[in-house]
Amino acid sequence: MAYIVFDMEWNQPMCAAQPQKGKNGVKLSGEIMQIGAVCLSANGEIEASFSLCVKPHFYRRLNKRVRELTGITKEQLAAADAFPAVFAQFDAFCGEHPTLLTWGFDDVPILRQNLIAWGLGTEICEESYNLQTIFNTQTDGGKGQRSLAYALEHFGIVPELEAHDALHDAYHTALVAKNLDLAGGIAAYGGGSSGTLWEHPLSTDSFYPYPHKRAAFADEKLTRIVCPTCGAKLSTAKWVTKGGNFYVATASCPEHGDFIGRIKFSHASKETLSAVRSVYKGSKFASEHYAEVLEKSERRKDAFKVRMREQRKAKRQKKAAEAKAGEI
Repeated sequence: MAYIVFDMEWNQPMCAAQPQKGKNGVKLSGEIMQIGAVCLSANGEIEASFSLCVKPHFYRRLNKRVRELTGITKEQLAAADAFPAVFAQFDAFCGEHPTLLTWGFDDVPILRQNLIAWGLGTEICEESYNLQTIFNTQTDGGKGQRSLAYALEHFGIVPELEAHDALHDAYHTALVAKNLDLAGGIAAYGGGSSGTLWEHPLSTDSFYPYPHKRAAFADEKLTRIVCPTCGAKLSTAKWVTKGGNFYVATASCPEHGDFIGRIKFSHASKETLSAVRSVYKGSKFASEHYAEVLEKSERRKDAFKVRMREQRKAKRQKKAAEAKAGEI
């Protein structure tokens, strides 16, 4: 079996614009502008590579932050082929029934979005695995989203190429994959790992701009989960931080069952935030995961309250001691 380790770079809408809609009404949170991939044999040998830019269609202006991060220029994109032609070449590179490997949860959903936006089939996305999950399981058992740089350092691999180029990142990911038991990791994939919750979103929507998170959470359009099947607004549990810019909540539709939502915040500009809300099918593990995150959040709040009380008490004692010393 050969594996396709791939990475993508994508353009994002400017902060003042609304997400563009492609065919079937799909909202594009990002338009792919570069695909890089490496074909990895079953015994871990790199057999071939793929790298192409994509001519923009939905977001023709190159987001400044994306340009600074990737170094990709508008001239490179203007000279590239449109997405359908590039994807056809990528699909041919992957071959029949490819097993896609990525580092992170975002690439496959973005690929699926772009395919739907162009009216193309999404079959290529069906067998995909996040190497972060396999890495965590086969190293220290952590549940966090470890960076590619962390994994490279863990295996003592010195990065040979600059990051934020799709082929470079795919190549470095392949070097990490060579140190993993891919067949065993795929066979055991799922099985209670929090990472696998975020693999296949049922819906993804973008919201912005917000001056801060408090304003974002005051927006019911963002915080009220909508049933991906019937479109009903669902009674949504409390959004709880997973740490950093990720938040989760659960919801239930009387007709279509349970769901779990995830919000990811990022900076649309220096002054504003954007939010991407994805909704996933609920499950026993999803409910357990939410309960665990909620419990951790409550513990952090309780610990914060204790620290505040101790600080106020210490200030009162210091003030009393100073006052007593002034009386002497």
